[in-house]
Amino acid sequence: MAILIDSFYNGVRGPARYWGRHCGHLVSDTSLEELHRFAESLGLRREWFQEKSIPHYDLTGEVYDLALERDAKLVSSREIVLRAVRMDGKPKRFCHRDTDTQRE
Repeated sequence: MAILIDSFYNGVRGPARYWGRHCGHLVSDTSLEELHRFAESLGLRREWFQEKSIPHYDLTGEVYDLALERDAKLVSSREIVLRAVRMDGKPKRFCHRDTDTQRE
């Protein structure tokens, strides 16, 4: 039910143009379609979509700030792992620590 984004400082990983920058991973906990619609509204191209174990778009700079302005929810990287929808289009199920019950 939400677009989520985490926050990290990129040291010297990946392409040099991203070194030393504030970055984030944009994901959905609902559907890949929701993620793609939101990314398109930010001006991101579909070819930038990362089809990895946790499907996401990488964000930096002004686009990162714009995502937050448009109500992407800032969460921890751990929360991204727990909540993000997977390539099969289904959110990962996880055990909530406080209640020990399954949530979607």
